[in-house]
Amino acid sequence: MSVHRRWFSLPREPATVAAGRRRVRDLLTTWNTPLDEDTRLTLDLVTSELLGNAVRHATGPAVTVGVHADPLHHRAVIEVYDSSPALPGPAAGRPADDAESGRGLLLIAELALAHGVVRKRGGKWVWAEIALPGAASRPAGGTADGTPRPAPPGKIAPWAMTCQ
Repeated sequence: MSVHRRWFSLPREPATVAAGRRRVRDLLTTWNTPLDEDTRLTLDLVTSELLGNAVRHATGPAVTVGVHADPLHHRAVIEVYDSSPALPGPAAGRPADDAESGRGLLLIAELALAHGVVRKRGGKWVWAEIALPGAASRPAGGTADGTPRPAPPGKIAPWAMTCQ
């Protein structure tokens, strides 16, 4: 089993979220990446949230998506690059029960093994590492007290590459 990497760009518009989700799924299928139903749903949700945030909050005409799959180590990384220097951050406090947004990063933190942002000249990469079937599971909630566990500052999955 080999590591696969692919990048593609999409226009920064609402239809990009669904198109990007399909493209990520298609790439993983083409690479024969083992996926079960829970992992497919997790990848779809994480991809949607990363792309949705870039479409809503970033600047520039396009976003770039990186897909990395390492079946041997049971990991996949989804990265989204946009040209906005503004870093994503959790909404102030927990979103109201009837709020229509503000849950994306909380969902990613709960579903991903690690996640983060890498500031680059002219923008940033926002990424999330997802366990593929066969990976050792981590406790729900990330830490003993139930708070999400982001990656250490400046750290990224060792085999995930970003561009300058």
